[in-house]
Amino acid sequence: MRRFIFGVCVFFLCASSAFAYQDTHAPTLEDLNRAIAIDPDACDAYYDRGLLWERQGRLLKAIADFSQTIRINPKDADAYGARGGAYVLLDNFTQALSDYNKALEINPEDKGLYYNRGLVFVSLGDLKRSIADFSQAILMDPQYAPSYQNRGITWERLGDLDKAVADISKSIALDPTDAVAYYNRGICYDQEGRFIDAVNDFSKAIRLNPHYAQAYTNRGKVYAQLDEWPQARYDFTMAIEMDPQIAQSYNDRAIVYYRLKEYRKALEDLQKASALGYKVDAGLQGIIKKAVDK
Repeated sequence: MRRFIFGVCVFFLCASSAFAYQDTHAPTLEDLNRAIAIDPDACDAYYDRGLLWERQGRLLKAIADFSQTIRINPKDADAYGARGGAYVLLDNFTQALSDYNKALEINPEDKGLYYNRGLVFVSLGDLKRSIADFSQAILMDPQYAPSYQNRGITWERLGDLDKAVADISKSIALDPTDAVAYYNRGICYDQEGRFIDAVNDFSKAIRLNPHYAQAYTNRGKVYAQLDEWPQARYDFTMAIEMDPQIAQSYNDRAIVYYRLKEYRKALEDLQKASALGYKVDAGLQGIIKKAVDK
């Protein structure tokens, strides 16, 4: 299965706040607790403490503090955006959408809010609205590569591979060091039957990130379509070494081993795939068992 990798919400938040501290160091949790104890309506202290909670993965506490910020200052777009981001991390996309909508009502000039809301629309399956939001972010900042890449992936889901490749290529032109962009364009090329281009893009992704298991997996699939069985075996083996839990890689390597007449290894891989929960094709398994028994 080909799997695209979407970007993540980037939040576009300032690490510091307007709250005045006696020292110049970044506020600690103790600083913020003390500030709130002194002034229970210290809006910026709640906001900064929410960011600290979020960085620690304590998302419910982060949401509570962002909510306190909003209670004190209902016009704080950053607080709505930050709370929306925390809801995204909890997979509560409906609430995240509500917060991003409110943030954009307050501050319609924030490209990051459009970008993040576009990702939420993708998660909710509203692809046309995600296209609109990524396009608005691009209009506001034509040099922001992730907006092009995620719009490209969304075009692919809508069945327009030409637009998908064009957008992801623009993303690569703006940031040629992004391994994920090459990976995503490689998937598009594979779907278009441009197998050599797909191999080249997956190879570029691997050069930029030598531990990119999914890039090895997808390059292996393309090599298999080209009947380049030794190269496919190498790629599936690399993917398995990096992530031994990728069940489909065992299944795919089993097919390669069968093509290379290494039947016992093929059967072992099918058994591993099955043990990891992959639904192995019974017909294929029967054919390989017969080959082993000969």
